[in-house]
Amino acid sequence: MPSSSSGLTCTATLIPPSATGKRPAINCCTFNADGAYCMSAGDDRTVRLWNPHRGEQASTPIKEYTAHNQRVLDVCIAADNASFASCGGDRTVFLWDVTSGLVTRRLLGHDQRVNAVRFGPEGGACLMSASYDRTVRCWDLRARST
Repeated sequence: MPSSSSGLTCTATLIPPSATGKRPAINCCTFNADGAYCMSAGDDRTVRLWNPHRGEQASTPIKEYTAHNQRVLDVCIAADNASFASCGGDRTVFLWDVTSGLVTRRLLGHDQRVNAVRFGPEGGACLMSASYDRTVRCWDLRARST
């Protein structure tokens, strides 16, 4: 694998095989803002937190997050690294606390799978989601209602 400009090269088998021996697809991966950590998510309905700088231990996730009941299609880490959002085939957007692993918000409103999530530039107050239902939603995370 060619090395990146930062000199970081990490190759890992991120998902263990299932009972049938097949590995579920990984649908997305993203680094946090300073590149210290990354997250991946996929068809096994799990989001995983990784530290790619741990050498041989880089192929072992730091933490796993499960709440989706269908495949996870996208993950986005908040600028403060304290939370992240995930979305998927279950038409749901979840907001998570990184440390505790708990879902802090469950955002409902899309009629079909949610393909993408991104935090807005205003300090994590806004979260955008895009869906196969041909809508984009802007969630005001300061409001307590969904």
